[in-house]
Amino acid sequence: MKLTCKQQDLAKGLSTVSHAVSTRTTLPILSNILLVAEGDRVRLSATNLEVAITCWVPANIQEEGSTTAPAKLLAEFVSALPPADVKLEMADGSLALKVSSQRSHATIRGMDPSEFPGIPTGDVGEQSVTLDAAELRQLIKEVDFAAATDDARPVFTGVLTRVRNERLTMAGADSFRLAVATADLPGAPDQADVLIPARALSELGRILPAEGSATMTVTTNHNQALFRAGDAEMVTNLIAGQFPNFEAILPKSHATRVTLPADQFKQAAKTATLFARDSANIVRLKVETGEPGGLTPGVITLQATADELGDTTTTIEEAAVDGSGMEIIFNVKYLTDVLNVLDTPQVALELNSPQSPGVIRPVGERGEQYTYVIMPMHNTR
Repeated sequence: MKLTCKQQDLAKGLSTVSHAVSTRTTLPILSNILLVAEGDRVRLSATNLEVAITCWVPANIQEEGSTTAPAKLLAEFVSALPPADVKLEMADGSLALKVSSQRSHATIRGMDPSEFPGIPTGDVGEQSVTLDAAELRQLIKEVDFAAATDDARPVFTGVLTRVRNERLTMAGADSFRLAVATADLPGAPDQADVLIPARALSELGRILPAEGSATMTVTTNHNQALFRAGDAEMVTNLIAGQFPNFEAILPKSHATRVTLPADQFKQAAKTATLFARDSANIVRLKVETGEPGGLTPGVITLQATADELGDTTTTIEEAAVDGSGMEIIFNVKYLTDVLNVLDTPQVALELNSPQSPGVIRPVGERGEQYTYVIMPMHNTR
């Protein structure tokens, strides 16, 4: 194998596929990246057996061939090189990859590429769905954090992905909260619901380009999904199981609706976290209505107490309250998580009672396409 490519392109490609490199494995080959020189590109691939990412880098190929190299070492070495041409060379029968650029040279010992697991192509599947890459990245950001991180109930570690009635819906939940985001997909054919691991979607969100389109294809046996965008693609295993009927969980009405500045709400929750983290993440949220006729706005107060440390209270006075006053207890982490991903100037908080789930949604057009349901906490202190 012998080729030359630009340092910037190679560094970007290695960074992209490194998201799929296995960090904890008993198979040493999974700590490596597969390099295949073919045609006018070098193909880079990495996998942890659950997710595989492949990226193509433009190159001047003098001799085709393949090898593997330790992912971390190769990526860091190439990243440290100056922005100039990089030469990759490996003699026939050798497992030592020579990397050189201007005054820097290295020999990196790899492993036999025949030991590298096969990367599914996902070419055989249902009709592909085409999405805007930036919009898909936004949807992933709005739901993946709500999925469970432990494997006690595997279906909750996945994000329900549904294409129906020319609309894409993604839903993530962990028994205490639910995030649902939608996007219009004109002309898209209906597809069967699939459960995509939230961890895989998080990695996809990191490699999606800022512009352009992305395609999603589900294999005919519904055990894998393939995403393609630009010069990269990702294949992920799907989760078997039935996701709960999330539509039945969504509150259909509210007794109180509070509209308030998103940045102030986020800052108040962040301040409360400093004390709530030592008291089961409890934050008391109190809604007070303004004077009749709207002469004075409503007031929202967030209060947290740590028995051995003290307490904090933050008041938001620029709140528009529609309905009656109320006091409810939430897990402050569940508040900060959603406020960190919403990017609208204002958000709405919808409540029914101290014992009923609350809803947070962005104000504006996006408010019709995103819903975050959070269960209240019960505390007698």
